Amino acid sequence: MLAREHLCPILRQFNTDAAAVLPICGDQTLLTVLIRNLLDNTIRYSPEHSIIDLTLDTNSISITNPCNNIVLENLKHLH
Repeated sequence: MLAREHLCPILRQFNTDAAAVLPICGDQTLLTVLIRNLLDNTIRYSPEHSIIDLTLDTNSISITNPCNNIVLENLKHLH
């Protein structure tokens, strides 16, 4: 819903066969909260009409967004 409000489509990608990624092993509730929080922050701090990229790989989950200027001292906290 937040993505729709900010007019930010979420592009979902699998860099491998979906069967190699899913199911993700771990506590379902905690994984859901983790992904929801990451997406929420990504959408909240993206300019309107930004494309949010959610990528699942065999060993990682990546959520990226375009961003505006980042203060240099904050850059070291981003990975």
